[in-house]
Amino acid sequence: MTDVDVWGEDRPLGRGALLLDVGLALGIGLLGLAVGATQSRWSVLAAVLLSVALAVRRVSWPAAFGLSVAGGVAQIVGGDVNVVADLAYAPIAFSFGAHRSAKVRWFGLVSAVAGVVVAGTWAALHQSTDAAGTPEVAVGGTITAALAALVLLGGWLTGFVRWQRREAVRAGIAVRLQSAEERRLQDLVAQEQERTRIAADMHDVVAHSWAVVAAQADGARYLLRSDPDRAEEALGVIGETARTAMTDVRQLLTRLREPGVADAEGDLAFERPEALVGRMRASGMTLDVRRSGKPPDDPALASTARRVFAESLTNALKHGDLTTPVRVEEEWQGQAYRLRVENARAAGQGEGESMGGDGTGARAMDGDGHGLRGMAERVGSAGGAMSAGPTDRGRRWVLCIEIPSATTEDAS
Repeated sequence: MTDVDVWGEDRPLGRGALLLDVGLALGIGLLGLAVGATQSRWSVLAAVLLSVALAVRRVSWPAAFGLSVAGGVAQIVGGDVNVVADLAYAPIAFSFGAHRSAKVRWFGLVSAVAGVVVAGTWAALHQSTDAAGTPEVAVGGTITAALAALVLLGGWLTGFVRWQRREAVRAGIAVRLQSAEERRLQDLVAQEQERTRIAADMHDVVAHSWAVVAAQADGARYLLRSDPDRAEEALGVIGETARTAMTDVRQLLTRLREPGVADAEGDLAFERPEALVGRMRASGMTLDVRRSGKPPDDPALASTARRVFAESLTNALKHGDLTTPVRVEEEWQGQAYRLRVENARAAGQGEGESMGGDGTGARAMDGDGHGLRGMAERVGSAGGAMSAGPTDRGRRWVLCIEIPSATTEDAS
């Protein structure tokens, strides 16, 4: 991005810069005309040509180059050197050295070197016609070449140094702009990831809470006359579940309104394993839970495990047959995690689709598919694999999740 136009060089020349060039050209031109008037008409013509070249040097470099060459030729033909008019060569060469195009810069350098050679050669030959002796010829040519180099090469080199300095500034600005753009894109990605995570959390909270509420409400309705105490207990679970869900939703909305805010309140209430198992059992689910190992210190992995554990039980509650036990096997082995949930399918559940490790077939058992899809995304982001589908001729449903440890992944 070193083509950043910091100084507006890509825009048309401004009125102020143009007036500056015209004023400088008029000053040198008038003085050059005064000198040329004492020499010859060719010297006057050279002064006019060089002043016009100076005026258009930043408008059209080809025109400036052509006029400069013509001014030099006029002096060679007339045999007189207009010293004042030749001062215009310095800012003209400066414009070539400072030009943004590399071709123009190197063309200007070659032209300046050629100008020095021509000036020195002409001076030597001109000196030889007026005086005899080789030393005088050499001295005259050398002095003229040195003065031409001071004007032409000095002007070009000054412009080239200015171009280098501006390029350094452009490069620094380009790096800062690139860094800012990368940070902006990273922020956008982080925001999108955060929104996706919050959307998944919101689905989990709502799906879990309403599954529990629906199960308890159905139970309370049937028990209201036959067993008022159990019906009252079910209503209590409904109230507690609703309050917990509202707390979790408020926490998620806080994260959404204030991106990057620390989760000071800790985990969402619905995903705490002990409370989750208690709510499921209170909803009429018979759970056969076998848990081994201890969650690792990695909070991201532990959070993924808690959430897929909660969603898998919610899925079984919504779509399973609660008259048969739900078998849950959860195992931690260092950083590796394994979860297997098996439940009987409720009457009316079709064969559905199977979900492989790639997360396809998300509509298998979970109505709209968001639950299984969300679990597959969570497991995939942690480097694991998930499979879910019917078994035992469609009578049971099995969900398996495996998240290998880093050392296992490296070995494989």
